[in-house]
Amino acid sequence: MLASSHFVHSKTNDVNTDEFTDAGGSKPFSHAIKMNDSAFDQYILGRSFFTIPWVEAPSATTARDGLGPHFSSNTCVSCHINNGSAPTISNENQPLRSLVFKLTQPSKHSSRWSMNNIETPMHDSVPDPVYGAQVSIRGNGKVQPEAQTRLKVESIPFTYPDGEVLTLTRFIPYLEKLAYGPLAEETVISLRQPPILAGLRLIEQVSVADIIAWEDANDDNADGISGRVNWLHSPTQDKKILGRLNWKASAPSIIGQTANAAAFDLGLTNPFFPEELCQPAQADCLAAPKGDNTRVGSLDLPMLRLQAIASFIRDHKAPQTRHLDAQAIKGKKLFESIGCVSCHRPTLTTTEGVEFRPYSDLLLHDMGEELKDGRPEFLATEREFRTAPLWGVGARVRAQHRFLHDARAKTPEEAILWHGGEAEKSKSIFIKLEQAERLALLHFLEQL
Repeated sequence: MLASSHFVHSKTNDVNTDEFTDAGGSKPFSHAIKMNDSAFDQYILGRSFFTIPWVEAPSATTARDGLGPHFSSNTCVSCHINNGSAPTISNENQPLRSLVFKLTQPSKHSSRWSMNNIETPMHDSVPDPVYGAQVSIRGNGKVQPEAQTRLKVESIPFTYPDGEVLTLTRFIPYLEKLAYGPLAEETVISLRQPPILAGLRLIEQVSVADIIAWEDANDDNADGISGRVNWLHSPTQDKKILGRLNWKASAPSIIGQTANAAAFDLGLTNPFFPEELCQPAQADCLAAPKGDNTRVGSLDLPMLRLQAIASFIRDHKAPQTRHLDAQAIKGKKLFESIGCVSCHRPTLTTTEGVEFRPYSDLLLHDMGEELKDGRPEFLATEREFRTAPLWGVGARVRAQHRFLHDARAKTPEEAILWHGGEAEKSKSIFIKLEQAERLALLHFLEQL
């Protein structure tokens, strides 16, 4: 098993009191914190690797070659515009490169610890045996793209009790032009859109003890909410690893999340994924040219550069609401009274005593059959997702970015209507509110 200590501890700067930016301002995810000269040098280096395109190896640009052989994008910023998310669906309702197609065999999940694959070093899931854990839509040189990603769109009309009508959308993913034959019969395709990178430094600094204290896995208080931690360590490992980032709390730290994205989205080898992600059946991928060894080694993204990217992501302010108008105050009270805060915990505190308001408990919750995605990750079932932080919702609305893990929701309202499972009670109350009350609650969310 991969040395997991790297995934647990990311290098952090001292907590700076200047942690926040106006959630309603311009580009609220892309304002840097104050830092000393050494940290700023690291930030600038990380920004260059995050924003400047990577190229195929071997290349004269040895600091930035190594793209592929399989990849879907050549920059991090393609999927994280201004450190946020990105458009995921075209005008024709087809996937853009930022909508990732994950491949999983959920029927084999209980046996994952005995199954070894270069794409799942921490045994988070069981990948497809031919295509691996994620579909790459591009290839270098003579390397074929793995497949063309496609969506079937299902429209579902919804009517409120007061007669207001809207249409919900569900995406059914499928593949065309598969380069290496069909998927395995047991393989399920799941969709993932890029999360915003806002405030991850603060989320990383919430204590493990606090997160565990919010658990109620057996719903002992009988409130219908049973959040639980996604533990990432193996059954035989002494040191526990708590997941807190990504849609299913499958990453424990910024550097672990960055390493995963670098490997799967850009095809960059790094300390956590030291081999090219070529499956045995992919002869063209296995035969692709490799980069030359340099003074920093043979990895496309050695640890120092990986840490620089993680520092760039970490050293940004978090969006914070500066002012609520009368309608938003009314909406906030409704948000609290109908039970949304049972999962969307308003305020968290770092180990250094910095209070912040992400509106998440960082725990897994059962979101119901309609959001079941066919992808268990570590302890998270197909129906379980981490409570999505709500800070930055307003900026996402202004950018016309979509919501939920699979981008099915165009608006926060649609996202609410897809809630089920532990959130079914709160959703049902929301549906029965007067239209003015619903609009007030949605207006509050857009101020975050």
